[in-house]
Amino acid sequence: MISEVDPPAEGLIVGVCVVGFHHTRGPEVEYWIDENGKDQSTRWANLPFQSLPDGSHSHEEDYSYFTLFYEPDEAESEKGRRPTTYFGISCNRQIRTTELLYKSADVTRSTVQKSVVVVARKPIFGPIREKLAVVTRAYFLQGNFEDRTIINNLYENLVQLFQHGIGEADLYNGMTLRELVYRFKWRTLVLFKALILEPRILFFGSNTELLCSSQFSLVSLIPGLIEHLEDSASPILDSYEHTLKKSSSLRSSDRASLLAFMGLPLQVFGKGGMFNPYTPLQQLEALTGEETKFYLIGSTNSLLLSQKHKFADILVNVDLNTVEILNPEFEAPLLLTSYDRKWIDSIFHAVSETWSDEDTWRLESVGFAGSEDYIRWQFEDYLMALLASVKYDGFLTKYCGPPPPEALLPEIDGNPAVDFNLDWIEKWKTTNNFRIFQQFTDEELFDVVEPRHLSSGGISLEDVQRKVAQCVLA
Repeated sequence: MISEVDPPAEGLIVGVCVVGFHHTRGPEVEYWIDENGKDQSTRWANLPFQSLPDGSHSHEEDYSYFTLFYEPDEAESEKGRRPTTYFGISCNRQIRTTELLYKSADVTRSTVQKSVVVVARKPIFGPIREKLAVVTRAYFLQGNFEDRTIINNLYENLVQLFQHGIGEADLYNGMTLRELVYRFKWRTLVLFKALILEPRILFFGSNTELLCSSQFSLVSLIPGLIEHLEDSASPILDSYEHTLKKSSSLRSSDRASLLAFMGLPLQVFGKGGMFNPYTPLQQLEALTGEETKFYLIGSTNSLLLSQKHKFADILVNVDLNTVEILNPEFEAPLLLTSYDRKWIDSIFHAVSETWSDEDTWRLESVGFAGSEDYIRWQFEDYLMALLASVKYDGFLTKYCGPPPPEALLPEIDGNPAVDFNLDWIEKWKTTNNFRIFQQFTDEELFDVVEPRHLSSGGISLEDVQRKVAQCVLA
């Protein structure tokens, strides 16, 4: 996989803050630290609500992941900064007031609830979570929330930790792909194919961290997308498309080159789309605005369940491990073919055979099958075969009648797109990310990646490299 991710010029860590629950004003930012000494949290009115999710008071400790729309002011714009997406992660806890060594005058309840929040320019939640957990617990144990030395130390430590950039593994650290597949079984593929169709997807669950990590795990199945979520916080963002260029060459040994040639990552959160793994009620208005056409969001508030048809085309209940298609126009496209079902069942089998209820990360048997990387590679191969099959389908339909035999791929029988569900393909062709894919990819991708469902043969990275090498030699 890609080993390095280019760091932003300003540094990866934007700032660290403390959010508390005030008995009359509700959640509010109490403290902020960054390199400029300026409280940037005022940019984001919903940050306090994203940091202290609904229902978090019922958990001893919980985590929330969310996106923030960064819009530069005039001075920042003059320095070349552009609107983009920032990423927040919070750890929230509560403590009895009787355990506090120091109580401020506004402490009037029997418990005090606060969260420590890190805002970053990339979704590096795994490495940050480990340190955030330790610091938040220590901050509560000291019994004096006015002493924020440990918060300052966290900020300085994170800045130093990421000053030389990050590897791709840092972005995948903390993903729960095994748990996603184990929980949703064959429905995992339904969710994957649904995400690409740009519907309104609502995840619901009582455990905020599981709610958020499940969504990020799903997003991470599209190769390269985790590194390119700069347009995900707002439906008006579409900067990624303007940086694209059609690949004119392909290096068989370079995975980044192969992904770019194949049009990956598919930009499923481009103009009109939004991704916010935890969305408080205060943001509901944005979901129904004219600019918002599709999204992937998460909520812990059951109010949305009572209005599910208003806010969702597809409802994913993380508590029940169910996927409910609410909008009939997605029913036929999201039916899995027999080839689809055979393929995803084999992945679930590999995961379940190595599953441990005590430790979801540990493999019961040592091996690659069933691992996080195994799942990721399987979905990458599936998607590339799907993209190649769609291109081959387009190639076949250019002819008024049957194509001449010499124009066909001799090793391919019929139209392989059928094995992926033609209804899904027709629906995909109406999306924004398909338009971008078509614009920036070669019409004959199938000369590099074989257009065949993985359950009927399939491809591997070695197969692709071998075929590219043959094309170069030819």
